[in-house]
Amino acid sequence: MSRGFNKNLNLTKEIVLRLAVAGCFIIAATTSPFFMSALIRAYFSKKSRENAWRAAERLRELSKKKIVSVKELPNGEIRVNLTHKGEVLVRQYKLEELQIVQPKKWDKNWRVIIYDIPHSHKNARDAFRMKIKDLGLYQLQKSVWVSPYDCFAEIEFLCGVFDLDLNKHVLYFKTPEIPSESKIIRHFCLRFSKNTI
Repeated sequence: MSRGFNKNLNLTKEIVLRLAVAGCFIIAATTSPFFMSALIRAYFSKKSRENAWRAAERLRELSKKKIVSVKELPNGEIRVNLTHKGEVLVRQYKLEELQIVQPKKWDKNWRVIIYDIPHSHKNARDAFRMKIKDLGLYQLQKSVWVSPYDCFAEIEFLCGVFDLDLNKHVLYFKTPEIPSESKIIRHFCLRFSKNTI
């Protein structure tokens, strides 16, 4: 992968994720053809502002690809929003970065994820299984996975990304005991046994 491609990818990610957090960007009324550069200088990181012309060009490309929408308001202000295509890209970026936070101390409860996803959702089922494996969950049975750490928010996010119904296609619950517990404790390298006080 070329260095230039990496820079473009990072700029795209920065623009899209910042828009996702802010909701929209607005720049004051202007007739200047350089409003994109002004927008970059106003809203983005110092690194982006130092290369405002390149970042502005990237923003124009995202507009052409319909990832962002650039509109002039009746009062002359310029408003930049994510499109539906841009929102999908945000979810992809967040999916790539998704991780389960491990607390300093285990609460000695297990989180169990059971899924029953119909064949009509095969792609979603395969993607869901691959992602929960990537997140480090332990496969207890074919469609039963276990984690010692709270991961409800992550599972809820995955259901949203893959258009699955939490509580219908996917069940999540917490329990103090599971089969093969000692083996799973070793798998996760948990420091204390269940009997440790």
